[in-house]
Amino acid sequence: MRNPKYTTQLTHGTGMINETLSLLSIYQEGMDKDALIKCVKENDCLSCKTENRLVHIIYDVFFQRFMKVNPNVPLWLKLIRECGLSLKHFTQLLMVYCARENAVFFDAVTKILNSCKNEDLHIVDRDAFTKYVENLVKEGRAKWSESVQKRNASYVRSCFIDYEMINRKGEILPYEVNDFTILYFMHEQHFAGMSDMAIWEMEEWRLFNLTRHQVLDRIMNLSLKGAYMAQTSGELLAISWNYKSMEEFINATL
Repeated sequence: MRNPKYTTQLTHGTGMINETLSLLSIYQEGMDKDALIKCVKENDCLSCKTENRLVHIIYDVFFQRFMKVNPNVPLWLKLIRECGLSLKHFTQLLMVYCARENAVFFDAVTKILNSCKNEDLHIVDRDAFTKYVENLVKEGRAKWSESVQKRNASYVRSCFIDYEMINRKGEILPYEVNDFTILYFMHEQHFAGMSDMAIWEMEEWRLFNLTRHQVLDRIMNLSLKGAYMAQTSGELLAISWNYKSMEEFINATL
């Protein structure tokens, strides 16, 4: 489901929360990248200094994160905002989509942030990002020059700040996964054809430092809210889904 390659894509945008909100506000069903660029120009909804910057935002950030795998994702996100989900909780959805497309960020969350939390540390040192990126190169998983390594370490840290995982001092902020975030990605993957067991095992849950047993507990507790009925027996999980589409799920839940 996620892109396993270590790229420099964060060069073109880290969290990009405000830009994403602006693009979602004008996105319409059936739009491709070029149609979206044209619409942005007509509505002047992004303050880009150059057209090259605009192209990078749409081609290398928005399209890669939200349109490439499923062009309906922007429509779902737009509907969610219109239904009133708070920006704090909405940002969690954007974080997961960013992490799926950028392995360098995904693994930084699971290796740096989760390790700090598990060790009961309260600050993520700036050096931790530098060493993390350096190790990617040493292990042969990325081929980046020293200057690119420094920039990528900075971009990953910026993502942590943009998504409010840490503040600018590196202090770890409270970051608990919201119920709707769990429900959303469960339904997204269900409608994509993923099995109930595979949903339980989704690696995205690690972005919130959830153990396998914690994920199951959340799934079982959320079944009481009516979106589905979950049953578990030992190592097996079976879910009876109540909604027929993402749109129905979103409208009924928010």
